[in-house]
Amino acid sequence: MLLRGMLSASTYFCDAYASWQKGGVENANGRIRRWLPRGMDLEDFSEDNIQEISMTINLTPRKCLGYRSPVEPFLSELGREVEIRFALTVALRGGIHPGSMSRG
Repeated sequence: MLLRGMLSASTYFCDAYASWQKGGVENANGRIRRWLPRGMDLEDFSEDNIQEISMTINLTPRKCLGYRSPVEPFLSELGREVEIRFALTVALRGGIHPGSMSRG
């Protein structure tokens, strides 16, 4: 109801255990599992760690979005145009990698 009210967006629900109906969800789950493998206790991660993972995922360009990151069309839909660019030194310094998150 919240999305429908804010964005005039329709919502749909998949049948339980019907992964073929939810390719996008399964793809997102796979991306999340790169950072947080099944069985990992989220209590072991700080809020900053979770936010860093979330931003990394949401700033990763997608082919299906014309190589824009998910946050770009979302903000555009809200009437907030944004262009995301990274400084060369930041993009090359390494940052965080799946499995290397410091806990706590």
